[in-house]
Amino acid sequence: MEENNEFDDYDPVKDTADWAEKLLGKIHTFEDGDKLEVVQVKRRDTGPWITYHVHQGPGIPRKMVMMAEEFDVTYGHLFGLRDAETK
Repeated sequence: MEENNEFDDYDPVKDTADWAEKLLGKIHTFEDGDKLEVVQVKRRDTGPWITYHVHQGPGIPRKMVMMAEEFDVTYGHLFGLRDAETK
């Protein structure tokens, strides 16, 4: 008899992309006026990637790309990702 496991349908790429896509369009503004803006979430074979802009001062924003898991570890607390997990 086969045991039903609650993690049988777990797909790390899809499940990670689901929370990452909730960040799309979000902006975090620091006290000094600098901003992080999430502009794209793209699913790739290696997992989801987040494209974000770093606004510093009056210049053109820098476009940065990071794997979603790394973005979560580095900037997740700024966007309330940890708060959402505990609720």
